[in-house]
Amino acid sequence: MTALFDLNDVHYAYRDTPALTGLSLAVEAGRRVALLGANGSGKSTLLRVLDGLYFPDSGTVTAFGAPLTRQALADEATAFAFRRRVGYVFQNADIQLFNPTVFDELAFGPLQLGLPRAEIRHKVEEALVRFDLAALRDRAPHRLSGGEKKRVALASVLILEPDVLLMDEPTAALDPRSAGEIIALLAALQDSGRTVITATHDLDSLAAIADLAVVLQDGRVAAQGPVADILADHALLARTRLLKPHADLR
Repeated sequence: MTALFDLNDVHYAYRDTPALTGLSLAVEAGRRVALLGANGSGKSTLLRVLDGLYFPDSGTVTAFGAPLTRQALADEATAFAFRRRVGYVFQNADIQLFNPTVFDELAFGPLQLGLPRAEIRHKVEEALVRFDLAALRDRAPHRLSGGEKKRVALASVLILEPDVLLMDEPTAALDPRSAGEIIALLAALQDSGRTVITATHDLDSLAAIADLAVVLQDGRVAAQGPVADILADHALLARTRLLKPHADLR
């Protein structure tokens, strides 16, 4: 099967600090992938490369069978088509939310696509119900709780029906109930046919949100395989700092 994303020997550094160091990875369409790794392993940088926000210092990246480069995305039509197919939910929802109300936040993306206003209103009303946001429709996003902001950010991306959803630490800084709500929303995408790539270090939720786990360490792939196999490899999890000291997973 042809890979949806194909990265070969990708290097990326923040000035003199390496973030990706020869990373190679292929992601097939329809897979639910969890990117695992300790802080600094390269998870967030990899997501930004997949979203065409960062471009490798060396190595190659292809998406949907075409090179994903700065030059390619400089073409307005190519960039529009790519952004239409790939949605990114940042770790910090405040980065994404800037409209005066939740309703406006959900309507913003469809408006940019030039959809008819009646269709936009229908899509927004559906999303408000689906993501349990109806009571918040007229609220300012910056006044919401952390969990509510995450739901709005996720809804604002999924309302565009992208082929690929990229998620960066979706449960970070959330209380257990809010985290559970986000995990339930991600688990509900299982049969959507959408490719979902989630960066996380939360091992407890892996089985619900992913079928393939990719472990990153020092900016490259240390291991990958079915979630159950990765979770059973305690030596790997300990070596990549994904286990708490003396953790017992039995």
